[in-house]
Amino acid sequence: MRGSGDILFENAAQVLTLRGDAAPRRGLAMNDLGILEGASILVRDGKIQWVGDDLGEVQDELADADVIDCRSKVLMPGLVDSHTHLVWAGHRRDELELRLAGADYEAIFAAGGGILSSVRSTRGASDDALYEQSLRRIQRMRRCGTTTFEIKSGYGLDLETERKQLRVARRLGAEGFRIKTTCLAAHAVPEESKGSQAARAAFVQEICERILPAITEEGLADFCDVFCDRGAFTISEAREVLTAASALGLDLRVHANEFGHTGGAVLAAEMGARSADHLLHLDAHETELLRETGVVATLLPGTSLVLGKPFADGRALVDGGLAVAVASDCNPGSCAFENLSMVLAIACYGCKLSPAEAVCAVTHNAAASLGVSEQVGRIDRGLAADLLLLETDDYRDLVYHAGSPLIDEVFVAGEALSRR
Repeated sequence: MRGSGDILFENAAQVLTLRGDAAPRRGLAMNDLGILEGASILVRDGKIQWVGDDLGEVQDELADADVIDCRSKVLMPGLVDSHTHLVWAGHRRDELELRLAGADYEAIFAAGGGILSSVRSTRGASDDALYEQSLRRIQRMRRCGTTTFEIKSGYGLDLETERKQLRVARRLGAEGFRIKTTCLAAHAVPEESKGSQAARAAFVQEICERILPAITEEGLADFCDVFCDRGAFTISEAREVLTAASALGLDLRVHANEFGHTGGAVLAAEMGARSADHLLHLDAHETELLRETGVVATLLPGTSLVLGKPFADGRALVDGGLAVAVASDCNPGSCAFENLSMVLAIACYGCKLSPAEAVCAVTHNAAASLGVSEQVGRIDRGLAADLLLLETDDYRDLVYHAGSPLIDEVFVAGEALSRR
């Protein structure tokens, strides 16, 4: 039967289908984008109905379809940003200037800046003010091609503000953004808990016994994350938080190995986390543990660029058989980048991924790390019609012409963003 809202995307130069099963892609499989040339896509009721190069297969279903001419253009899945902190208040432009003048991120953080600066601003913002700032941010991100978002809390470090951040994230989801949420109460030790080891331990206990149960009871989070690294939370503290979260039914993510071989990657493997993120420092043993346990290695090259840090060795991770994702890490301090298609290109130049691997990393593998690869991240029958139409006949121009406005249109569930 023909649907009244059928759309035919006709005769694209390339359709990047990424066809296959829902599992994250590893190694050489990340280079196979399932490219069809001169192909078309039929969308019905916001979902992909058919993909192919022979319109005769669906000729009887096309009479009432709206036709979008895609000649000389690329169709690909909408981008999936699997690591963002996009709900925050205020700004940290002053820290940008400090870092450009040579100040170290860790030193700024230790002096009460960094994350704790954003905590103060976010605690002081009303729900509506926080929502309005975050809405403008996520709208810009979607115009740059991202159609699915993971959003973390972590600028509250107390129950009420963590709850406020996650409420705003859920509110954005109710407004039509495709969102998964993460409680990151273990993002930093708040100023009021820095006085002693006992105060620090009490904060970890607060997360485990009060914040996580309350967040879970209200259905505000899908995941729990911990910043397990130098200057943040120790392995034992992070394990305590992740164990409590797992017992409450939350899936796990870990900020790991950004500042050194500090145990986060090993812990992510031990706990069966969905994703270990950052991974600037990773040895052969840590790599093997992540591969064996199926943890997705999520690279955040924008942060390396902003902080002047080394890039994660994405080439070694792909060659080592890991499933690699790439995300923006959009946050108020260490990387306020909102354009994931640009970060895709940085992953090629900095982390040495191929263009195909980078596309897989910001679509299917990112979706798999969020548990939504049965819904988005590929172009196949039954998946959401979250699509990008590129003003080029070769997807590699996303890297070759990095930062150029190549996205001609963004479609969310088949609806053009320009018509919303």
